[in-house]
Amino acid sequence: MFEHLKGRKPKLIDEEKMRQSAVMIALVEHNGRYEILFEVRSSHLKHQPGEICFPGGVREPGESALENAVRETSEELRIRPSQIEVIAQLDSLLNVANIKLDVFLCELHDYHMTFAKEEVAEVFSVPLEFFYEEKPQVYRNRVKTIPPKNFPFDKIPGGRQYPWRDAYRDIYFYYYEDRVIWGMTAYILQHSISLLRR
Repeated sequence: MFEHLKGRKPKLIDEEKMRQSAVMIALVEHNGRYEILFEVRSSHLKHQPGEICFPGGVREPGESALENAVRETSEELRIRPSQIEVIAQLDSLLNVANIKLDVFLCELHDYHMTFAKEEVAEVFSVPLEFFYEEKPQVYRNRVKTIPPKNFPFDKIPGGRQYPWRDAYRDIYFYYYEDRVIWGMTAYILQHSISLLRR
């Protein structure tokens, strides 16, 4: 009985309902030191125009997380997949918008700061040492549960006075020269830097 569960790999509940995406923390070597590559999103994009992000995007049907990250990186940076040397898969993020982001670390070879102008306004790099030395500013964000008007309060203990728990999520900000790196990018970055430092 329950033999079908033996050897099963656990996953997030409702993972198939989540929007699946992947991003690449891409390292470029410059003057003998590593730098992290960032994109500035085009001002014409519907979501987060003008914001700083990693290469990456939404998974296509049938893709693995790795295939997703490599495809998006090669498309956005106008490079061949063979120029992307994947080093490791890092930890994933599930954000409050129910988006699961898988994160990969790679080194780019023979990259000359090219990018797809329809999606990316510009690219720039920041020395890896900056993130080793610089602590991000942290702001505590409160996320409340607000039930819909037709919620069946009469079916739960306490009714309308039910003591919903608020959720809290830290929002990180890095300031590099005139750049502001924040949101999911900074959230992923601060955690990933802790892994790289080991």
